[in-house]
Amino acid sequence: DRLAHAYLFYPDGRALSELAMKRLQIISDFTELGSGFKIAMKDLEVRGAGNLLGREQSGDIYSVGFDLYLKLLDDAVARLSQEGYEGEEEPYLELEYSGFIPEEYISQQAVKMEIYKKIAGILSQDDLESLYRELEDRFGPVPGEVSSLLALAEIRVLCKKLSIATLKERKGFVTVEFMKVAKVSVERLLRLMKESGQKIKLDPARPNVLMIATGPIGLKEKSEFIREKLAALAG
Repeated sequence: DRLAHAYLFYPDGRALSELAMKRLQIISDFTELGSGFKIAMKDLEVRGAGNLLGREQSGDIYSVGFDLYLKLLDDAVARLSQEGYEGEEEPYLELEYSGFIPEEYISQQAVKMEIYKKIAGILSQDDLESLYRELEDRFGPVPGEVSSLLALAEIRVLCKKLSIATLKERKGFVTVEFMKVAKVSVERLLRLMKESGQKIKLDPARPNVLMIATGPIGLKEKSEFIREKLAALAG
């Protein structure tokens, strides 16, 4: 048995494209026997799956990410094949603050897009904590702007857990509208209202709507306040 080598050449003085560099990196990363499938899947993720039901072999999958692309595809197939199928509802958030990734924290646009995708893909508290650790390991202490972005992701996770349809903020009040079938403990809700000192109450005209008075507080405090109340409901 002899060790085989493969040499790849490209024209002298010609720079490789970002896509070519990614493909070479994939080949370099997967060298053990039986890595062909892994290489094919990674290449698919990089170049895009294209039209899966047609002839085209390249697509815009990179703009949404391979995992999200597969999720969207699974949902579309389920809608077509299962009568009465209802996909998972996404809560609608309308808050008077937002977050972003500052240039001085992550300067490379491709890496920044990668992190934005990971934040958008957070589905649980474990996902959130894992991403926090990754950010600190790769880029250092998480700045306030990114913390706000992650706080929004956590609020979204809590909203999904509680079957909250919309969460809107207006002039010191947060309106929480639950879906028709909500996963909320009545006991926890009543206790939260009692302990809030009239800051949290149900809308008399809409029994599935909870009103939370936040008052004139800072963005960080507001984020923590909303998360704290939702977490108390989630248990």
